[in-house]
Amino acid sequence: MSTPLRSFRSLRVLATLVLAATLHLPATALAQAPDSAAKKKAAGIDWNERAAPWGKLKNVPIDAQQKNAFRLFDNVHYVGLQTVAAYLIKTSEGLVLMDAAYANTTDLLLANIRRAGFDPKNIKYLIVTHAHGDHFAGAGTIVALSGAKVIMSDLDWTETERRQSTGLPANGIRLKRDLVVKDGETLNIGDTEFTFYVTPGHTAGALTTVFTVTDGTDSYRAVCPGGLGFNFGPAWTEPYIKSFERLKELGPFQTVLPNHAYMGPRDLFDVERDLAAGVPDGHPAGYGPKRINAWFDQILDAARQKLAYEQQNPGPAAR
Repeated sequence: MSTPLRSFRSLRVLATLVLAATLHLPATALAQAPDSAAKKKAAGIDWNERAAPWGKLKNVPIDAQQKNAFRLFDNVHYVGLQTVAAYLIKTSEGLVLMDAAYANTTDLLLANIRRAGFDPKNIKYLIVTHAHGDHFAGAGTIVALSGAKVIMSDLDWTETERRQSTGLPANGIRLKRDLVVKDGETLNIGDTEFTFYVTPGHTAGALTTVFTVTDGTDSYRAVCPGGLGFNFGPAWTEPYIKSFERLKELGPFQTVLPNHAYMGPRDLFDVERDLAAGVPDGHPAGYGPKRINAWFDQILDAARQKLAYEQQNPGPAAR
């Protein structure tokens, strides 16, 4: 693994990048912005609600985000919020946390980790799926408590650093660049092997993680996509499609750990209820390749609809 140094850019380029990030676009897309009427027309479509399998994005106030932890698999606990997922993964050499939610919800996250029977100080690694504040902003508090090493792709480290350089409290305690993983790289933590794939679209460096989860004597190949929602501009639609085409090819997978509990092949809170009820016919989140591939196909169909619209109605404000 390498730890690249940050490069300095001119103030003019930096200002362009800030504006581009606000629109969830590469900076080069700004030079091709159409007239404001086309922007307004394109901006009126929410592709999550219109075509994605998960529907409209859920938004819950911070004071209503609390969600009790639950054991999803023998080695995985859901420790996240009502709208943003976080997973605690148990290995023979300590704990791995997948995402850290918002800067102002780390007390809820830490309480869930303790409620699940674990000490947050034993978190050895923190994998950040992508550079949006609802996934990275709580990381600094976790690192301060545990000394965990933070894992991101190079491009999303750069975006996280850019966001945190603004000093806005919502971006959390500033992180020091730590582990930078490359596409296809693996990391063995005790008895668990994690394989990482850079899958751009949702962000430029969205990081998908593949590893094995267990339930008794059964094991499942799990995929945690680097980013799912359609809250990005048209310049990233084709990369998103290519990423999900590739993810489907990287299967078969038996289960999915989505960035938001409701975005997977099935809402994880419905899975939680089945687990509590003791549903007898296998694990309720053991979806199998056929169901997961159908879910991938739904995502790809929605993304292709988005692309077709954007090609006919060009405008960087489309989302």
